Parts: sequence; C-alpha cells; structure tokens
Amino acid sequence: MLKRSLIFPLVLILTWGCSPKAQQVAVRDIPEEKESKIKSLKIDPLPKGVSIHQLDNGMEVLLIENQGIPMVGVNVVVKVGSAYETFATSGMSHMLEHLLFNGTTTRTQKQLYDDVDLIGGYNNANTAEYYTNYMMVTPAEQIQKGMEIQADMLFNSILPEEKFEKEKGIVLEEIARSLGNSNEQLERNIISILYQGHALSLPTLGTYSTIESMCRDNVYDFYKNNYVPNNMLISAVGSFQSDSMLAWIKKIYGTAAPGEIRRSEMPGWSTGFQHPKRMFTTPGEIFHRFYDGQESKVQFFYRLASRFRDETYLELLDIFLDKQIDSLQSILIKSFPEQVKSLEISTRPSVLADFLQVTITLNKEEDLEVLANTVHQQILALKFSLPSEEVKTIAVKKNTDFLKNIEKPHMFGIYNAHKFAIGGIESVLQSYSKEPYEMAAKQVEQLRLPQSPVVIVQHSTAMIRSSELASKEQKKLFENGNGRPNVIAVQNSLSDLLAIHYLVMHKAKYESTYGKDAAKILHDCFEQRLTSPENKKMSEQFGFTYTVNDNPFIPMDNIYLHPDFGYIRVEGLAEDLPGAIQFLNNNMTGFIPTEEEFQNAQKKLQRTSYMAGTQPAQKIFEDTYKSIIYEPEKYPESESSVTYESLSAFAKEYFQSFNMIISVVSPAPAEEINHLFSNFTSHMKNNSTISEEAWDYTLRSLSEPKSVEKEGGGEQSYLFWGFISQIDPNDKPALQALSLILADRIIFDIREKQGLAYRMSAGIDLVKNKALFYIRMGTRPQNVDKLVPQYPEFFNIDQLKTLDATELEKSVNMYLGRMMFRRLSSINKAYYLAHSNYFHNDINYDNNFFQQLKMVSVEDVKEVALKYMAVKNPIQVIVR
Repeated sequence: MLKRSLIFPLVLILTWGCSPKAQQVAVRDIPEEKESKIKSLKIDPLPKGVSIHQLDNGMEVLLIENQGIPMVGVNVVVKVGSAYETFATSGMSHMLEHLLFNGTTTRTQKQLYDDVDLIGGYNNANTAEYYTNYMMVTPAEQIQKGMEIQADMLFNSILPEEKFEKEKGIVLEEIARSLGNSNEQLERNIISILYQGHALSLPTLGTYSTIESMCRDNVYDFYKNNYVPNNMLISAVGSFQSDSMLAWIKKIYGTAAPGEIRRSEMPGWSTGFQHPKRMFTTPGEIFHRFYDGQESKVQFFYRLASRFRDETYLELLDIFLDKQIDSLQSILIKSFPEQVKSLEISTRPSVLADFLQVTITLNKEEDLEVLANTVHQQILALKFSLPSEEVKTIAVKKNTDFLKNIEKPHMFGIYNAHKFAIGGIESVLQSYSKEPYEMAAKQVEQLRLPQSPVVIVQHSTAMIRSSELASKEQKKLFENGNGRPNVIAVQNSLSDLLAIHYLVMHKAKYESTYGKDAAKILHDCFEQRLTSPENKKMSEQFGFTYTVNDNPFIPMDNIYLHPDFGYIRVEGLAEDLPGAIQFLNNNMTGFIPTEEEFQNAQKKLQRTSYMAGTQPAQKIFEDTYKSIIYEPEKYPESESSVTYESLSAFAKEYFQSFNMIISVVSPAPAEEINHLFSNFTSHMKNNSTISEEAWDYTLRSLSEPKSVEKEGGGEQSYLFWGFISQIDPNDKPALQALSLILADRIIFDIREKQGLAYRMSAGIDLVKNKALFYIRMGTRPQNVDKLVPQYPEFFNIDQLKTLDATELEKSVNMYLGRMMFRRLSSINKAYYLAHSNYFHNDINYDNNFFQQLKMVSVEDVKEVALKYMAVKNPIQVIVR
C-alpha cells in the first residue's frame, strides 16, 4: 500500500490576498508623456445575427439569427444546481427539473407532452452543478407556442403531490443506473475528496437517502426561491427575426416578477462560488477509495495557480498534455510492464480550483510507491509550450466551432449552459474570439506545477475479488463509374461550411478477411496522415476537423455505426473548395499507411478499449437477446489480429474510390463538386463485391417461444420481451406509426405512471420483411417480477380502441421533429444521404418515407395492428 511518509513532502503553500479596487482615472489627469504607453482597447465586432438584451424583470437575452436552418432552439439557463445544495437537499435541483414536466396551473402532464408533440417540438432539460437548463426546439413557425409552453413550466408549475412519489421512483432509477457505471463511482470518490466542505462534493443526482426523504413542500419552496427571471438567462438560435423574437420573449417571459434569491448558510459548509473554510485537501495527502471497476487506478491531482483561471488557458494546456500521453505511457509501460496498463492526463476545471489530473490504470497493485514517484518525476519534468502556429490554428478552429454550433439550435444552449451560468453572455461570445489564445499560450509556458499533488488510489473491487478467488437545398447523385466514386452533392448557399462524408462500403466482408478492427485502425492512420507535420499547415488552412471513428465515451455516438460500412467525416470552411478537395484527393488516392502510423493507431485502439465498454450484466443481456432475434452475421467477425501487412492489403481493396460514396454539403453547385472529385480515381479493376447489396442484420423466423434467464449481479437488471412477425414491406409507414404510438404508451406507463425505469425503449423494429415488436429496459432487481407479467398486455389489440387522429398526429410529429434534429448539421445531412443511397439505392428514401408517414391514417394503423400484432412465439430474456 502507498505510505504517505515515503512519497511527497507535506507542503501546503496558500497565497491569500485581495484584488485591488478598481480606480476611475479621468483622461485629463494622465500626464501627457505617459499617454503613449496606454494600450488601446480592441473591440471585436459581434458575430453575424447576434444581439444581447436585458428584460425589465432582470432576465438576460441572447439572440442569434440563422436563417439557414428551419428550426429555432430556445434555452433557458436557471442559475441554480447542485453547487447550491447541502447533504440534506442533495439532488433537489435535479428532482425539481423532473417535477416541472408534471403539470402547471393550466396544463396537466399529458397536455404538456401532447402540446409539444403537436408542434413537432423537443422539450427537455438537464441539471449540472451551477445551472438547470431547459431546452425547447421546434420548427421556426411553431417557436412562439413552444416558448409559451416552456414559460408555463418555468413560472407556473404546481409540482402536484400525486406525482411526487412517481418522480422519486424515476430519479431513484436514474441514480441506480449511474451507480452501475464504474466511471460514475470513480467520479463520486474524486469530488468527495477534492471539494470536501463544499456542495461540489455532492453528486448532481443526489443519493438514495436524500431523494427518498425529500418532501414536496421543501422542493416547492426551493422552486419559488430560485425560478425567478432575474436568476435566468435565455438564448435563442435559429430562423427568426430578432425584433419579433425579442417582442415574443418580452411578452412570454417578461411578465414574470423578479424575486429575492436567498441562499442557505451553514457553519462549515460552502455553496456556489464560496471557498470552503478548509481549502480543499492538503497537497501530499493520499486517499484510498474503492469502486466496482475492473482495474485499480492511481490518480494525481496537481492544483493549478489561480491566476491562470481561464478556459482558453486550460484548453491549450489540454492540447499540450494530449501530445505527451504516448511518450509518457511508453516510459511507464517499459519501466513497469506488469503493473501499468494505460495512462491518461488532462486538466480538471472547476469554478473553485483547477487541477491537472493524471490517472494510471493498473494491471496489478504492486510497487505503488515506486510507480507513483516515477510518474510524479515525469510530470514535474514536463516543459510546457506550444508552437505559435498551432495556437493560431486552434483559434481558427474555435471560430469554426461557433459556426458549426449555431447550425445546431438544440445543442447550442446545452454546449454553453455552464459558461452562461458562470460568466454570462459575454463569456460565451469571448470564448469564440481569437484574441485570448496568444496570452493563454504564454501562461502555459509559465506553468510550474506544485511539488506535491493530492493522490487518490482507487482500488478495484473486481480486482480484489479475482485476486482473492433547412433552406431549400439542391441535391444530386452522380453515379460516375470507371473507378470513380459515387458523389452526392448538396448545394446550401446559406452556409459557409464544407462538410464531406466518405462512406466506405462492404466493410464486413473485407474485415472478415483481413482482421478485426482493420477499418478502425486504417481510418486512424489516415487521420494521422492528414494531421502530420507534412500536411498540417494545408489542413489547418482549410479549417479541417476530422472524425474517423466513433467516440466510445459519448453516449449514442454510435448512431451512425454499422458493421458493413466505415466512414470519414471532414468539416471545414468553404473558402477554397478546389484547394480543399484537391488536398483530400491527393492524400486519399492510393493511401497506404506507414508502419509508424500503424503502430500509433494500434496503441490508440488499445487505450480506448481499456477505457470503454459496457457493464458486464448489460453485455450478457445484449449478447443473449441479440443471438435469439437475429440470424448469424453473413460475414463473421475475424478472430485474427491485424498486422501491418494485412492492413496494407486491406487498404488496397477497401480504401478505393470505387468502393466509396462521397456526399458533400457546401455552398457550391452540385456539378462543380462532382468535377472537383474527377481526379480521385482508382486504377485498380472494380472489385467483385461492388455488385453486392449492402449487408444488414436479419431477424429470425422463430417456430417456438424462447425464454432465458441469467445472473448479472449488479445494481440493475435488464429485460427484453418481444415477438417477430412477417410483414408486407408496403405496410412499413403504417407500422412505423404504430410503433410510435406503442412506444409512447408503453414508456409513459412504465416510466411516468409507475416510475419503474429511467431509460428504456419499446415499439417495433422494421427489418426488411419482418417486424420485431419489443420492450427493452433496465430496472432495479426488485421491479422485475412486477414488470414481466405486464408486457403481453401492452400489445393487446384492444389497446388501440381509444386511438384517435390527435394522438396519431402527436406521435408522428414528435418522430418527424426528432428526425429533423438529427439532420440539422451539414455533416449529418451528408451522412443520411449516403446511408439512403447505400442501403436503399435511393438518396430520397428518407424524405419519401417521411412523406408517406405523414399520410398514415388511424384506420391504416389499426389495420396493420390486426394483421401483425398477434403474439406468437414470444421471446423473453431476463438478466438479474
């Protein structure tokens, strides 16, 4: 075990002081000879379409016009979150967020949901340490109604007593789900140590104890105290006229009266921006904690000097640190081959104190003192600096990010909610300016780490156990042939972005021959080539960012992932389209990775595979039910490892122009874009696989019921119930509508009425000529026997007797709104066009299907229900 006496000296140096008061100096008082030394003020212009206002009741307003997108997103940041709570009230901000969806003085919970669905809107919220964020996204013509619903929730919620226990159940399910995540357990251990004595040491969700003991009246008092307009900030992004939008906001939100916000005070406890009486932990202290992960970890936390408290500084520091990971990890693994599995290093920002965090993941808990001291010396030896050219590039990227973010009205407020709550509107706009980066780079060079970090040893219980036992867009498909790729070009003259999606076909077949993860490794090698020193300046000139593989740490990032295609996404500025596309063509034509690129990609794949992965019980569950409902894959996953030789051979067949669908969204005409790809041509003969159809999963035809129950051993149990029916593909639009109605009803009953789940899915999966009617969910083990008997009744045809046109319209509009959200950004539009072309041989398949869905009637839904919704050979999987 780690002994404090043998590691870092106990040093605690705290510098306390007061900032000098601002002094007003009249210009006439400045001596004439000193005037030349006064630095002139630089005032950057606001981005296009941006305006800032403040209502009479104190609410701050940010408007960003973007006429190029067909929707509007309105986010209201309420400046209260878990940072203002105590042990007794932990989780109250998050609980209140849930309760605001349960009814107002004029709308019931169901009316709230129905009113949003009827306008094709998306209404959601999230809670963090310093804010609770409410988002409303609708088609542009419906945003006034959307804001009326949102304001009704914010100012007129009644928090009905009869819904309180149900919401408790949902929040408890959410806590159970989070506790099943080993990374969440790690995080809880960290915050309880680093921020002890402050509300930041508490989990945002609260705990079982605090939620179970919470009463409605206390939450209502908390609501009335904090949900006042002078404690709120609203941002609106999308297609509107600013003067009209401001008038609506004044009318809808501006009538709410301001309030006096009271914060509770407790001896020995700090909230908000207050610093704890005991200034966190003492440098050099060592803590031991336990969690349910697979590997033990040793973590170091170096507190950064407070004078550098700046987001830009931390961003640059993270970029520098990311460059050091491979070399530091190699040194550690070479020195401790039996003990060290991987290394992570990054900054850990906080309103109270910033840290540099180092995490060593272990194979064995041996020689921890020697290992810790070696890591410590390596970190202290780092020379912090970034080339000036790279700093300029990062500034350009931030400017590009601003343009990309305002294409996503549903995400702009979410991305920036923390900045809004902490620094106000100006902090968000400043974060997209190029100015701060030069100063921040100098600050990085001045960084000197403290000699003694805080150390946390996170012991793995699993390791211990084992050791013991849109605007109107023009789009066109060019089927080029003769070794050239198919090109789908979309002209969006309102955008200054260039988005290119390369869909590389028949991945499953090629990988079954050349090795597992061959595409993932090859794509990473290609990214290395594009960002190599030889290519970096050109790449940065076009503002290019690349996505070559899914991020395993972002939930739902695999929404675009499929075993039969790979992808490369490129986003940048559309200022020099010929130069940008020629640069990509030159690098892509005949691309073969170097051995060094191959080695780097393998290391990265190994590092992410250590950090990613589902929970054991969930993996057992998914493997089990999928093996029952799906036919075996046409191209089984290869068990052979990829070598440099096999990767090179793989690239020569897979990474060819004729094996790609390239979809491009840009301001240029379609014909011009197709011409720019004319020299991207393979000289190889077309591979025979090109004539094959895309491979997709196939549902089985079952001749008898299937029931499987297994042990998972965790905080959550997992349940699947369903049945498979043969269908006429012409019935798919009506079946999709039936799926939406079933999903709404089933999830509302189980989640909202009974409070027995946090996340779940239900409805119908349509795969070629079969339909899977199903319910899939996680829940606490004590709920399993209550839920399972209910499932068949949800698919009883009698349930549809009450279906009417309003419910159908609500469900369809809700779905179409969600599909529109997914297609807002240019790169996502490009993806869906390529997907439609590959799997349906029709770039308009999506749009045509959505139009057919709009035409479905109540009679159509009831007809397909009668044809297909008879339970035969049901499938039941339970992992407890």
